[in-house]
This record gives sequence, structure tokens and C-alpha cells, in this order.
Amino acid sequence: MASSRTAIDVHTNDMRHWFSAKTYAETVAWSKIIVDQTNDRILGAHFVGHAGQELVNLFGLAMRFGLTAAQIRDNVYAYPTFSSDIKHMLGHG
Repeated sequence: MASSRTAIDVHTNDMRHWFSAKTYAETVAWSKIIVDQTNDRILGAHFVGHAGQELVNLFGLAMRFGLTAAQIRDNVYAYPTFSSDIKHMLGHG
């Protein structure tokens, strides 16, 4: 039986020392975003920290409507916010 495996990129970030986390004196700030390498679609996202509940909604929306990691990364977000860190979370800051 043939196995169908998806090639993925897993972007993990310890964000405790990022400016956005420091502004809230975060002792824990972390993200993991899973991206399908073949089509750049977001497969999953996990967040721990002050704005995790908002970030997970952004990524859920991206997953629902098929936005690519590049599309969500290249969007313009207000600074300084946790969503402005998305480009860094995806490794292209």
C-alpha cells in the first residue's frame, strides 16, 4: 500500500525576547505554524502567549479560505502588535 505523505515546513518560535512579548512582560510566548510545502497552504497553527487567541483566529481564517503562508505573511499589520510578528513567525522577517 502506497503512503501519501505531505512535505511540510514547521515554523517554531520562542518569542519571549521579541518586542511584542516584552511589551506585555510575557514569560512564555511561543508559536508553531505548519505549512504544506507543495502549495504553501497553512495546515495548522499553535500559539501560547498574550495574543494567542487572536492569532489563532487569523490563521483559522487563512486555513478556511485557502490563503497561502505567503499571503498571510505579506499582509500589512499594525505595529507593534503580535500579528505584525507573523512575517517573523513564518521565517521571513
